[in-house]
Amino acid sequence: MSAIGFQGEPGAFSEEAIVALMGDVPTRGYRTFDDLVGAIASAEIGLGLLPCENTMYGSIARSYDLIAEHPQLRVVDETTHPIVQVLVGTPSSSLEDITTIASHPVALEQCREFLSRRPDLRIQTADDTAGAIRTVVETGDVHVAAIGSALAAHRYGGRILARAIQDPVENLTRFFLIARQSMARRNLGRALLAFELPHRAGSLHEALGRLAEKSLNLRNLVARPSRRAAFEYRFYVEFDCPSEPDAAAIAIGLGPDTRILGVY
Repeated sequence: MSAIGFQGEPGAFSEEAIVALMGDVPTRGYRTFDDLVGAIASAEIGLGLLPCENTMYGSIARSYDLIAEHPQLRVVDETTHPIVQVLVGTPSSSLEDITTIASHPVALEQCREFLSRRPDLRIQTADDTAGAIRTVVETGDVHVAAIGSALAAHRYGGRILARAIQDPVENLTRFFLIARQSMARRNLGRALLAFELPHRAGSLHEALGRLAEKSLNLRNLVARPSRRAAFEYRFYVEFDCPSEPDAAAIAIGLGPDTRILGVY
């Protein structure tokens, strides 16, 4: 089996999610979402796991845009993974030593309450959580810590200084598994479409009404700027859908520019 791609360095939450979804499979990290999607589109790897939504942060719009920008790609599965943030320092660090904390902006956003209790801390952003932990351990500065996964802490030899520091709400991230062709792995009965609408009153209401007419449950709706006209929008809609023909019927009703991005 070829490697399953993810954004980040070994030990990232995305790698945790791959293992939870697919078991002990080979994995490969990429620096950015764009790099990961490009590797799938070019057949460098067969599958990749891309985060699309977090219960605290909301929808991850760039992931939807990247799938839409590569017409050969399809969503073939999805999974939800709990995100437990830990604070990691060097092997000789203590919590009292820390003056600077580094992590990915999304991870920092998920730990606002913890950080607000330490207003004296200096905050640094990083490309990904696992990379931030690796850098902290390699640099060896006892005054710098990083926020990320316990997996990354163990992998790079860091010391966990505080556990479960995310805000006290259920912190889950949903991921799309993407491939170059339709190959629904588990037939979850879901679909993802991309469409644009005329800029007039009621157009979105009419579009979503087509789902209601067929008793299809709306799961998520993401609005993004259209590249065709200023202040017009592309919409991504996820809904419960029993089959590809049902998704195709909805797509036809939404207009000629509607694309099916996955039935899974």
